[in-house]
Amino acid sequence: MKIQSNQFGEFEFDETMVYKFKDGIIGFEKLHKFILLNTEESIFYWLISVDEPEIIFPLFPVKPLLLNYPEDEGFEPFGVVNLNKNPEEITINLKSPVYINTQEKKGYQTILDDDTYLINYNLFIKE
Repeated sequence: MKIQSNQFGEFEFDETMVYKFKDGIIGFEKLHKFILLNTEESIFYWLISVDEPEIIFPLFPVKPLLLNYPEDEGFEPFGVVNLNKNPEEITINLKSPVYINTQEKKGYQTILDDDTYLINYNLFIKE
């Protein structure tokens, strides 16, 4: 199968690459199939909707940032990244993580009921 997006152009994938999100992503609840890309050119992962390939969420793994972050067995937490041309302004949403299980090809997003986790956590340290 092929999909086309402005950001990544056309690329092929097969059904084994598709992650299923039963409830979609917050704000995009009707989208249930995504591909998770990690390119050598970027430190980010890219969660791309199969049904609407222009819907792409940049993700960053949370574990390198916070060792005691809430876990769900078998799932790795990622924060949705808010990109900016100025690297010092790039933030990650730690309040609403995306949890991904690479073995079962499943994912979900949740909102943590803990004010410790910021919506706009600076990904890069400002000097």
